[in-house]
Amino acid sequence: MARTRIVELAHAAGVSVPAAQTAISRLIDREVLEAAQSSTLRVPSAAQQMFERGTRRIFTPRQMSGSDPWCLVAYSLPETLRSLRHQVRKHFLQLGGGMLGSGLWIFPEYLREEVSAVLSALGAREHATLFTAQQPYFPGPPQQAAGQWWDLERLSTLHRAFLESTASLDSSDIAPPSAYRGYVTMVDSWRALPYLDPGLPEFMLPAHWPGDESRERFLALSSAFQEPASLFARSLLAS
Repeated sequence: MARTRIVELAHAAGVSVPAAQTAISRLIDREVLEAAQSSTLRVPSAAQQMFERGTRRIFTPRQMSGSDPWCLVAYSLPETLRSLRHQVRKHFLQLGGGMLGSGLWIFPEYLREEVSAVLSALGAREHATLFTAQQPYFPGPPQQAAGQWWDLERLSTLHRAFLESTASLDSSDIAPPSAYRGYVTMVDSWRALPYLDPGLPEFMLPAHWPGDESRERFLALSSAFQEPASLFARSLLAS
């Protein structure tokens, strides 16, 4: 894709040209984009796989039921791999994991493959054992356990921020330019949430949890904006 077309797409979404150019340079530095020719950019295969995984996670947010299984991860890293401990913790938090204790984490079972992939990428898979568990038996209220294992206050703040940032978007305004800008705004505000929020079952969440409203709004806006936004983007690229 021509670099100028990417800048035009960003500008149509409300991003200034200088900011778009800076963002492109950063994506090249991070190997998310690469220069195919002097004025053409492409997505490397490794980044393409990342985008495919991200598409599934972002656009099909999941919510656990009370009977869904869990994935427990137990690992012990030798002192020679001490530097990996921080990396594992960082990646597990970004996947939506809950920390039960040192070297013990809990995830929804549907994230098991992603957890295993992260451990393999970090070179820690041989030091970890993954278990499938049907039902934890909590020492107290399930909401209390969830509040200890996940930062629910932060997640609640992020959900409310998404609701605030998309409050002015009108799903009935599907004129292609408006739908495109609304779609980009909505996805940009949402994209981190389905990673950080594992979609805990209702019985583990506090009262008035904003995640349900947040997820419903994302799905409604995505359904309304996706097709006209795609038409607008294709027309811009073809011009």
